[in-house]
Formats: sequence, C-alpha cells, structure tokens
Amino acid sequence: MKTTYKRTAALLAALVMALSLAACGNNNVGASSSSGENDAAPYELQTEISQENWNDHRQYIELSTGITMAYVEMGDPEGDPVLLIHGSTDNSRSWSMAAPYFAEAGYHVYMPDLRGHGYTDKPETGMYTVGDYAADISAFMDAKGIEKADIVGHSMGSATAQAFLLNFPEKCDHVVLVSSSPVRARGVGTYEMAVTLGEDEHPSDEFMDSWYVNPNPVDEEFLNYEKEESQRLDANAWVCIGAGSAVTDLTILYPYMDTSIPVLILYGSADSFTNAEEQAELKEAFSHAEYITYDGIGHNIQWEIPQQCAEDILAFIAA
Repeated sequence: MKTTYKRTAALLAALVMALSLAACGNNNVGASSSSGENDAAPYELQTEISQENWNDHRQYIELSTGITMAYVEMGDPEGDPVLLIHGSTDNSRSWSMAAPYFAEAGYHVYMPDLRGHGYTDKPETGMYTVGDYAADISAFMDAKGIEKADIVGHSMGSATAQAFLLNFPEKCDHVVLVSSSPVRARGVGTYEMAVTLGEDEHPSDEFMDSWYVNPNPVDEEFLNYEKEESQRLDANAWVCIGAGSAVTDLTILYPYMDTSIPVLILYGSADSFTNAEEQAELKEAFSHAEYITYDGIGHNIQWEIPQQCAEDILAFIAA
C-alpha cells in the first residue's frame, strides 16, 4: 500500500508541476506576443529604425549561392514585398532614411547587404559582378519564400536590378532604377585605388570624403555611419567590388528584356557619376519606362531627398 501511495503521490506531483509549467509557458507566450520576441508568435517589424540602432536589426540567412547574407527587415510582415538594393561599397543602411515611408505605407521591406558589402560574406573570388549580386537576390527571395517582389536599386544596385530583370523576370513585380546608367565596362575607378591597399589597409579619409561627396546636404549622422562602414571594408572587398563594376556589360541583352514589367527610372540632374548622353541611351534601351528627373539633385537621391524619392516610387508601384 505504501508503495502504491508513493507512486500515486509522485504522479500527482508530476501532474501538478506539468500544469504549472504549461501555465507559465502560456503566460510567457502571451507576454512575448505583444513584444514580438517569441518565435512562435506573430512577429512585429519596425516602421522606423534609428541610425544608432540600425546594426541591432540586422538578420542573417544562408543562401544557396554559398554565402550568408545580412539584411534588415521593416514594415508589415503581411505586406507586399519590396527589396531596396544599395550601391557600390554601401550596405542596407543606404536606404535607412527612405525605408520608413515604404514601411508606413504597409509594405514588407527587405534591405540586403550585397556580397562583399556590409556584414554579408566577402568571398575571395577576384570580382563580384552584377550577375553574382542578382543571383544572390534570387536566392534570398527563395530562402524567404518570396515569389515576386518590387525591386528597387540605387547606382550599382540599379545595375543589379537590371541584371535581375534580365535573368529573373518572373520574380519582378515592378523595377525601379535610381541613379542608373547603361551597364557596360567602365573606368577602373575604385579598383585602381583598391589594388594599392595592403591586406590590412583601408581607403584613406580623403578618398572617402570624395567618394561620399553630395551637392546637397545629407543627414550627418547617417553619412558618418555609412562612410565609416564603407571605409571599414577590407582590401579584398574593395578590389572585388571595383573589378566587377569595371568589366560588366549588359547592353547586348537589352533587346531581350521583358518589357511587360513596369520600370521607373529616377535621375538627378547634378549626378556626377553619369551624364545626359548615358541617360538618353538608358531611355532608349528602356523605352517602356517612366522617367523622373530631379533638378539640382545628385547621385544619392534617396539620401538628399529621401521622402520625395520614396513617395515617387510608392506612387509608381501602387499604380
């Protein structure tokens, strides 16, 4: 009898403990559901992230292309996906001032660091081409379960968006090219500087000041972070980025693009990285595209006039 009693008491005690733990677990789920900290609960995304806290919101994902990609996510998890792609040597922060307008409009915003940039892997492959970047974006969409998205790219990111449109048209809803130009082999540019760097060296302050010059005022806190993160890239990354930009040519493929996909091109008349002749060529190649020129605005449209840039893109993709 004593043995039976002890077994019964033990079972009752175990049952009480299990019920208590379950109750605690339910309370924790309820508490974390409102804060978005529990993986099983519906998660919440920010509609605005400060420059100071930007890095705290980076996430990481392994891609089928063999790299681990860093990215920042904002907006409505149930909203239509939009990918904001940064330019050469920049990272997801490049879109940080414009992204809140997309998030507040109800979009699910993804801002990746391209390979070799920011906190994404930097394989020593000699060069990173826009084809590499586009393949990574496609793999990112696959990994996140995104079938189709609005693709927005700035500068080299716009070249990536062009490569993505040509290679993965079925994954494009709308395509927006910000501060773009025809993608062909250009001057060696940053590559010439980068090959002079030692393995543990970084670009000089003087070079970075010239690399990030803008004809109009840009938020200083943002610019300081962006410049510092870009300068911190190692010599291998600068070499691979510069080499890839110097050798890529997509113009021969332009006649084969899917013109059923809506395209918007944004250009600042004070852009020092492209010129009127190249813009005329781009207009001809993308004859089906809408085109907006900003008088007196430079290459970094989403930095100089982030709200206007975002609102024009939003009006286009909403239509």
